[in-house]
Amino acid sequence: MATETTQTTGLSLADSSGREQLQASLTDYVTFLRRQPAVCGTPEQQEQLIKHVAQGHELIKLVAAERLKITRELDRQKHDWMELEKEMTAPILEAMQPLKDAVEHYNREVLRVREHQLAEAVQQHTLNQADGTNWLTPEIAVIDKPKGVQMKWAFEIIDRNQVPNGYWVIDEAAIKNDIAKGVRDIPGIRIYEEAITTYRK
Repeated sequence: MATETTQTTGLSLADSSGREQLQASLTDYVTFLRRQPAVCGTPEQQEQLIKHVAQGHELIKLVAAERLKITRELDRQKHDWMELEKEMTAPILEAMQPLKDAVEHYNREVLRVREHQLAEAVQQHTLNQADGTNWLTPEIAVIDKPKGVQMKWAFEIIDRNQVPNGYWVIDEAAIKNDIAKGVRDIPGIRIYEEAITTYRK
């Protein structure tokens, strides 16, 4: 039979003896569980196995509680520093924004001109290919991209009705919410009950 675990502890995971004591307790419980037959054929066996699993869950909670003893203060300090960081960096970001806006405006203009030049170059190339000459017309110069600009593919939806089915995402959260409210019939969805076992002592 499993020995009961102590749920309140003065141990600290920051202390090596505390970690060793807790680890020994966890190891003992894992050894105990591995010796239990994974057989569930009677109500008594089911009740006993549920108790064993529930005790394992309690041990997991205990480890998390010990971790929180250490990390809760660190989390508070991290939050405080992040707030201070925002206060310190906000003026820099605000002062940089007009410069970034000016660069973005310049980049857009250069890229607009470049796109126009590329279109003209393609058109000129097509004409040259058609009549077999290219020495009569000068080549169109295309300006370089602005320094620091990288091109990447992006998209925007212009007509949702034309988007193929494979690109639609099912809103599972909305489905679960409606089922919780009592909806039992949604076209294209099978709503059913499934058994979920709760493990409590």
